[in-house]
Amino acid sequence: MDLITSTRMYDVAPAARVAWHALLQAAHASAGLEVRFVEHGWPTPIGELWERPGLCGVFMCGWPYVNALQAGRAFAAVAAVVPDWPAYEGLPRYRSEFLVRADCGWSSLADAAGSRYGWMVRDSQSGWNAPRAALAGLAAAGGSLFAASKGPYGNPRGLLRALADGEIDLTAADSWYLDLLRAHDPAALAGLRTLAYTPWTPNPLLVSGPDVAPAATQALSDALLAMHENPAHQPLLRAAHVARFARPDPAAYSVLGDMAQAAVTAGYPEIR
Repeated sequence: MDLITSTRMYDVAPAARVAWHALLQAAHASAGLEVRFVEHGWPTPIGELWERPGLCGVFMCGWPYVNALQAGRAFAAVAAVVPDWPAYEGLPRYRSEFLVRADCGWSSLADAAGSRYGWMVRDSQSGWNAPRAALAGLAAAGGSLFAASKGPYGNPRGLLRALADGEIDLTAADSWYLDLLRAHDPAALAGLRTLAYTPWTPNPLLVSGPDVAPAATQALSDALLAMHENPAHQPLLRAAHVARFARPDPAAYSVLGDMAQAAVTAGYPEIR
């Protein structure tokens, strides 16, 4: 089988893409695997990538991962990234940041009531599920919080442009993505600021598809988990802003489904 991967989720800028590819190529070599990088980007929905055969160590959002497991399509957890910024406290976690324009006078999410919200896609933990759960507590049961809810914008860059251009007033995006953007292309966040955060949850993970041999998945997992112990790999990890790779706990991702159910139970199935 032809093994493939993609770093689309965190190719925030050309330099980030180069760093991810170099890091994973070293892991593939250590694992004795031939894995081909595939081009995959907007406007093709990222869900199409996760349907392809031969996925081996591809980034996958945690909420689609949970939904796939529940639907009987069991992706194998390969590794999770521990980002190397202090806020992550050495853990494979992330959160969503609610963003507004820098000149906005709001000091809390409650201040955004009646404004225009922009969302990315409905199958995103950071761009839909986490912010929906946070906003559910502010909306009256069965009611609307915003004057308009616009989407899908498809990717974080689209959201940032819409916010900067005044098309929307509030959005939420992946904190890990944003931290990478701050490192590689800070100009993309010019004129924007963070208003609030969602709670921390397990971050997107590297997975293999159900059709990939368990031995290949295990070899790649072992290689990634050992990278931080090899001095030759330290520059690759630093370039990608990775402290280390951790072994994912599939059960930990069930909290994402709990968040979704809580929003529905609260009468807030949509961001509105």
